[in-house]
Amino acid sequence: MYKINILGKNYTIRSSLPFSEINKIVKEINEKYKNFEIEYKTFDKVDILIFYLLELYETIYNLKKSLLREDEIKDKIKNKIEEIEKDVILVLKNLTISE
Repeated sequence: MYKINILGKNYTIRSSLPFSEINKIVKEINEKYKNFEIEYKTFDKVDILIFYLLELYETIYNLKKSLLREDEIKDKIKNKIEEIEKDVILVLKNLTISE
């Protein structure tokens, strides 16, 4: 269990990540919030956190799209390799038959 401080409030959490990684995340959250707070001076804490959540979700959404594209490309490559393997096997069979 780790003790962390986000936006001035202490929390005790469990995580599979090492404490050094948790600290990086906590630091990023606190810094990002401060930047939003400066940018949106008239907004309250909840509004600022919603903007931050939207930004995080956009990042997650884009990463998912990217992973899906990568999977599609991997599938195309795999299918092409299988096609080539079949062609090679057919050519080899034809070579041995013609000998």
